[in-house]
Amino acid sequence: MKLNYFITLLVTTCFLSSLASADNSLTQRMKSRLPEILALKNSGVVGEGTNGKLLVRKEEEGEKLEKLVMEENKDRAALFVILAKKTGGTPDEVAKKFAQGMASKAKKGHWFKKPSGNWVSK
Repeated sequence: MKLNYFITLLVTTCFLSSLASADNSLTQRMKSRLPEILALKNSGVVGEGTNGKLLVRKEEEGEKLEKLVMEENKDRAALFVILAKKTGGTPDEVAKKFAQGMASKAKKGHWFKKPSGNWVSK
């Protein structure tokens, strides 16, 4: 179990590092939140949307959880703008690719919200 957690953490950290080298403070903030976000994903409290945003599935930790999700989504939005400028795409296109990448790298049991609004587990 710990090996799977470590591998997921390592892959996601490498993914974030390669994507956002243009803004070191952005990547540092995202990396620092990553262990907590992975723990919340593992417990099913949060999941991913098709729009690249982290979403709350279960209200368990109140204000702290809302703040964490809000900060993560704010940094993701900034990341999408940076990457859109680099690639010539739009932030929405980057967000969709990001969401697809997160889904493909997710571990079993992580949750994703479909465009229809239904939650599905990998």
